[in-house]
Amino acid sequence: MRRFLQIALPVLAICLLASDAAFAQGQRGRGRGGFPGFGGGGGAGFLLMNPQVQKELKMTDDQTAKAGEIFQETIQGGGGFQGFQDLSEEERNKRLDDMRKRAEESNKKYLALLTPDQNARLKQIQLWVGGISGLVANEEASKELKITDDQKEALKTIAEESGNKTRELFQGLRGASQEEQAKAREKMTAARKEMETECEAVLTDEQKAKFAKMKGEKFELDMSQAFGNRGRRGRPGNNNN
Repeated sequence: MRRFLQIALPVLAICLLASDAAFAQGQRGRGRGGFPGFGGGGGAGFLLMNPQVQKELKMTDDQTAKAGEIFQETIQGGGGFQGFQDLSEEERNKRLDDMRKRAEESNKKYLALLTPDQNARLKQIQLWVGGISGLVANEEASKELKITDDQKEALKTIAEESGNKTRELFQGLRGASQEEQAKAREKMTAARKEMETECEAVLTDEQKAKFAKMKGEKFELDMSQAFGNRGRRGRPGNNNN
């Protein structure tokens, strides 16, 4: 199970990345949408568990440990990702909806944990990781870029189609070998790049220029390192095999 999680969780992370808008669309009329994982309206937890992000933010051992505790409380309540691959689509959506609500509360704790400078950089990282497609679940960034309702609908449609593809790939991972899971991750990454290209065409030149400025210094998240340091004490990048 541990080996599966080491490989499958980064895959799930990509799946969530591609489907932020799809979840947001499904939550219409029920408050803020989007799974607060990567690049949406929240999502600090998933990022703060990544050693690469911890290093970028210059997090202390104490901050890393406390962030890990908050993260574990968030995902373990209601089952977290345990048995996720065996759930039906309806059960997965219900599980994710519950996790979404708990994550919103957790994000407030992360905000209090980090310094103002760390929070500012984390927001930039969220934009890098979430990409343009993540704007539909990031109300703050959408307002700053003056994303119109028509643009939001276009972005949602593109992201929903991509999200369906990645979820289909993820559902096919049951019983898959390590090599097959790695190939699925590559396909999901390729699908996300294609989605971002389509989403970019939705924005005006002015919006694209402003979005690039909002992201700050370039940051590329290595998905293979996702969840590499689950908030344990020690320096970022520890290999917890």
